[in-house]
Amino acid sequence: MRGPIGRWFTRRRWAGFTLPLPFVTVIFYWTTGAPSPYTRVHEFVHVAQDEANAAFVLTWVNYLVELARHGYRRNRYEVAAYRVEDDARELGLPDWARPE
Repeated sequence: MRGPIGRWFTRRRWAGFTLPLPFVTVIFYWTTGAPSPYTRVHEFVHVAQDEANAAFVLTWVNYLVELARHGYRRNRYEVAAYRVEDDARELGLPDWARPE
């Protein structure tokens, strides 16, 4: 992964990052080639979490509060995303996430 940010994410074994912005949510993937379909499922949970807030800044604030209080793995946003990712691994990918 090129650049300091990409290397930082890669060292933490984070395959993607969801960035909510006004009117759009952008997903960055740190892997080369196509991202894992399970990573895509995980990141799309974060997109849905952002869409549930009236303003994108609420997603940032709430996520950062959770991160400060509970750390990454116990952050409720991550717990929910990993739960959906684990379900996809156990029960199969949703149709939209299946590789073509």
